[in-house]
Amino acid sequence: MALRRALLALTAGAALAAPVLADDAGRQALAAALHGKIAACWLLPADLPDHVQAVRVKFSLTETGELDGSPEIDGPVGGDAATKTFAASAVRAVVRCAPFAGLAKLAPYDAWKTVVVTFKRPDS
Repeated sequence: MALRRALLALTAGAALAAPVLADDAGRQALAAALHGKIAACWLLPADLPDHVQAVRVKFSLTETGELDGSPEIDGPVGGDAATKTFAASAVRAVVRCAPFAGLAKLAPYDAWKTVVVTFKRPDS
């Protein structure tokens, strides 16, 4: 059950940081592909306190779908241990899932060169 809730916790799509050159259908397919893959790799920390907020992870990809550098948290993260653990789990999910093969079939490289994904707690 925890895995099912974690799958729903990842936002429905990736916010593409690069100018989107794909049509809406391509963009939706791209977001769905990224969502599905990353959600399956996310191990949600147990017993998250209510105050833990969503975190955004930004990462760049090569044309072959490999990570280009390390994913990083996009924005501030609270100072408590639970929030830091939640943020670290989101970054690990992206690293664990790489490479992201097949994206070129869904949209032009400029549409997924840089990706920002929001991770939310299951009950938010």
